[in-house]
Amino acid sequence: MSDNAQLARTGTAGALVIGGAVFTGWWLLAVAVTVVAVGAVTIRLAFRPGRNAGQR
Repeated sequence: MSDNAQLARTGTAGALVIGGAVFTGWWLLAVAVTVVAVGAVTIRLAFRPGRNAGQR
Protein backbone atom coordinates (compact mmCIF):
# COMPACT_ATOMS: atom_id res chain seq x y z
CA MET A 1 0.00 0.00 0.00
CA SER A 2 1.40 3.39 -0.91
CA ASP A 3 1.90 6.30 1.45
CA ASN A 4 -0.97 8.13 -0.27
CA ALA A 5 -3.58 5.50 0.61
CA GLN A 6 -6.18 6.95 2.97
CA LEU A 7 -9.90 7.18 3.47
CA ALA A 8 -11.74 9.94 1.68
CA ARG A 9 -12.21 13.11 3.68
CA THR A 10 -15.88 13.90 3.32
CA GLY A 11 -16.16 16.56 5.98
CA THR A 12 -19.41 17.85 7.42
CA ALA A 13 -21.39 17.51 4.18
CA GLY A 14 -20.44 13.86 3.83
CA ALA A 15 -21.32 13.14 7.45
CA LEU A 16 -24.75 14.70 6.95
CA VAL A 17 -25.41 12.70 3.78
CA ILE A 18 -24.31 9.42 5.37
CA GLY A 19 -26.28 10.16 8.55
CA GLY A 20 -29.33 11.05 6.47
CA ALA A 21 -29.06 7.79 4.54
CA VAL A 22 -28.88 5.78 7.77
CA PHE A 23 -31.89 7.64 9.20
CA THR A 24 -33.84 7.14 5.98
CA GLY A 25 -33.00 3.45 5.96
CA TRP A 26 -34.26 2.91 9.51
CA TRP A 27 -37.40 4.90 8.77
CA LEU A 28 -38.18 2.78 5.70
CA LEU A 29 -37.50 -0.41 7.64
CA ALA A 30 -39.91 0.69 10.38
CA VAL A 31 -42.60 1.45 7.78
CA ALA A 32 -42.12 -1.96 6.15
CA VAL A 33 -42.38 -3.80 9.49
CA THR A 34 -45.52 -1.82 10.34
CA VAL A 35 -47.16 -2.64 7.01
CA VAL A 36 -46.42 -6.36 7.42
CA ALA A 37 -47.75 -6.37 11.00
CA VAL A 38 -50.96 -4.55 10.04
CA GLY A 39 -51.45 -6.96 7.13
CA ALA A 40 -51.02 -10.01 9.38
CA VAL A 41 -53.49 -8.68 11.94
CA THR A 42 -55.97 -7.77 9.21
CA ILE A 43 -55.79 -11.24 7.67
CA ARG A 44 -56.17 -12.90 11.07
CA LEU A 45 -59.18 -10.83 12.10
CA ALA A 46 -60.95 -10.35 8.76
CA PHE A 47 -60.82 -13.76 7.10
CA ARG A 48 -61.30 -16.14 10.04
CA PRO A 49 -63.18 -14.28 12.74
CA GLY A 50 -63.87 -16.28 15.89
CA ARG A 51 -61.90 -19.33 14.82
CA ASN A 52 -58.68 -20.81 16.09
CA ALA A 53 -55.84 -21.75 13.77
CA GLY A 54 -56.81 -25.46 13.87
CA GLN A 55 -60.49 -24.95 13.03
CA ARG A 56 -61.88 -25.24 9.52
